[in-house]
Amino acid sequence: MSSSREIKQLQKAKSKAQASRNLKEEANICNQLGELLSKTGDYEAAIKEHQQELILSEVLNDVIGRAVANRRIGECYAEMGNIEAALKHQRCHLTLARSVRDHAEEQRALATIGRTFLFRYESDQSKNSLKQAEDSFRKSLAIVDERLGGTVPQREISEMKARLFLNLGLVFDHLGEPKHCSKFIRRSVFIAE
Repeated sequence: MSSSREIKQLQKAKSKAQASRNLKEEANICNQLGELLSKTGDYEAAIKEHQQELILSEVLNDVIGRAVANRRIGECYAEMGNIEAALKHQRCHLTLARSVRDHAEEQRALATIGRTFLFRYESDQSKNSLKQAEDSFRKSLAIVDERLGGTVPQREISEMKARLFLNLGLVFDHLGEPKHCSKFIRRSVFIAE
């Protein structure tokens, strides 16, 4: 199905949820619409959907819904190159995830923050950006290793680790440390295989 057709279907479903005053369903559809708009590169429209999702999640007292909406808004801002706005929303995601002790969301928040620092490095070429990315990825990895066992399927844990090792490999590649880079990328490939 084409993206534009899928967007129209979601907009219709959203109108139906609004008419029936089903706030939870409306928030869910805003999330899906925002993701789809983001995939098509329409980040401003995606942000509007996720902002609406955020407002609805606040009304519903849905802390994780608020956290996810902030993450998505932050990802859109990062794609648009607005790193400070991205980090503001991503740190809010982290704070909300920690407030309800949702370790999987906390891990996602730290990984997302790390990726945003990698984005920032592309423009500022500063070692500080790389160090902050490394710090976020290592904290995320610690959560995967220490807190997610038994609460998240093993396959998902493996995928998380593979992505984090790959990202750490990228950090060390940019730092000009080929041994560390190679070590992390090999670990990522081993897990992925």
